Amino acid sequence: MTPDCKEWSAPNPAHCLEQFRRLEERLADVQAGIAEIRTIYEAHQKRLDRVEATLYGNGSTGLCTKVSAILWLSSAIAGFVAILLGQAIAAWMH
Repeated sequence: MTPDCKEWSAPNPAHCLEQFRRLEERLADVQAGIAEIRTIYEAHQKRLDRVEATLYGNGSTGLCTKVSAILWLSSAIAGFVAILLGQAIAAWMH
């Protein structure tokens, strides 16, 4: 017993052309999507560059350095005030 088989026949040229047309449409859609992603990527990259320049300074004093300096300065002032307060309390208690 052999299974029923159809003879191989050459594909219909009109069918092949239709498939190629659909493939070209899909390819055009993919290319348009890639172009859109590239545009978005470039805009995001520019924004990231600006943020990094603001935070780290890119050769000048950045926001991170300024905040760190403010924290160090405020800790030094708080320490100095604590010492003065301790001396005032010690003088008052004495």
